[in-house]
Amino acid sequence: MKEFIHATMEQQIRDLQMLVRIPSVSRGEPPEEGKPFGKTVYAALEAALDIARRLGFTKVWHTDGYAGVIEYGEGDETLGILAHLDVVPEGQGWTYPPYGGEIHNGRIYGRGTLDDKGAAVSALYALAAVKASGLPMKRKVRIILGTDEEIGSLGVEHYLKVEGAPTMAFTPDAEYPVVNSEMGILQSTYHKDGAYGIRVSVGTAANVIPGVVTVSLPCPAKAVPVPEGFTAEFSGSTITVTGRGGHASMPEFAKNALLAALQILSLQPLPEADLALVTGLHALWRLDLHGEALGIDVTDESGRTTYSPDMFTVDETGVTFTADCRHPFSQKADALLAAWDKAYGALGYERVREVIKPGHFIPADSELVSTLMQVYNEINGSDSKPLSMGGGTYARELPNAVAFGIVREGDENLCHVPDESVALDDLRFNTEVMAEAIKRFTVF
Repeated sequence: MKEFIHATMEQQIRDLQMLVRIPSVSRGEPPEEGKPFGKTVYAALEAALDIARRLGFTKVWHTDGYAGVIEYGEGDETLGILAHLDVVPEGQGWTYPPYGGEIHNGRIYGRGTLDDKGAAVSALYALAAVKASGLPMKRKVRIILGTDEEIGSLGVEHYLKVEGAPTMAFTPDAEYPVVNSEMGILQSTYHKDGAYGIRVSVGTAANVIPGVVTVSLPCPAKAVPVPEGFTAEFSGSTITVTGRGGHASMPEFAKNALLAALQILSLQPLPEADLALVTGLHALWRLDLHGEALGIDVTDESGRTTYSPDMFTVDETGVTFTADCRHPFSQKADALLAAWDKAYGALGYERVREVIKPGHFIPADSELVSTLMQVYNEINGSDSKPLSMGGGTYARELPNAVAFGIVREGDENLCHVPDESVALDDLRFNTEVMAEAIKRFTVF
């Protein structure tokens, strides 16, 4: 298997570059007949299936354009490997083209290199390596390539309705070693009518922390102190605040420009209604990462609450914002919503939408978790333990699934940030680890 992986590394790199160059933004285009998430996402799906056919797989299909399937092996039970081909919008602040797939300093740069096209390529070549070994198999393997993970996982939901769930599964869409515990996810949108002078529209997705915010004021902008870690440009009646974008489940690795902008706006000579708007929300959000001012900061064995307002619009209809919360198992979604309804209701906001995804847990002593941990520790020469995280993966969509990789321990997680990239050495490592995991689960 290692010989096969070594011999095909250049092709793995080229295939990942090819997929990255397809800007398959999740729900970035309207649906078409047979292309439920638009033509570009569908193009990424067909390109990935073409890679599978080129690797010699004969059982290759898609479920009505919602998910791609590559099957190999024999047996009554199935190991599923779930990756996704949709990406979050590129955002701002890139050094290299977000859809260029360029190589610099031993890394491939581009949206999707980590989340999750790189993992999809590694999974395909890992299964091809097992196939090339010719070893007899006791379980089938299905690589399932979703197309809507970043927004709502409708691609895999449709797959499960059509094909059913695999016996066990892992998704290489998080961190090593194994994530067997995922906290609950709760995203909420609030709105209030009103006439305001400021204008702002920021945010690409509910789970993406904005790195840059530009606000138009109804008065000249006043230069004021800027929070540490941010920069601001005051030009005429416009203020642009720059922080650092990131994944909403890891706000500690980002600098939410929206939160800094509200603090700066609270010091501006704004009309009364505008000043009340920005000061009210700033009092509830401050520069918090865990909802401290909202009174929701809780820690238990599954993790610590995170809270991140990521989308914010003030226009002629009023004010609308969406916030992302990752909450430990001891917190309940209904209680959180009630607390927010009370806090925001006092400022005149009404909840107009919520997305609730319960937490997910697979015991550490299960065959799935224990085998993956053994594979990782043997290859990595470590003694690591399973993890809990706030991120949400396909694992929570299935009864017996966990996240397995692909960010190395100790490495910065570059998902959803400018200059998302994967090291070429890590691409090889991911393929080798997945190939060994497939072998352990499926070969006699």
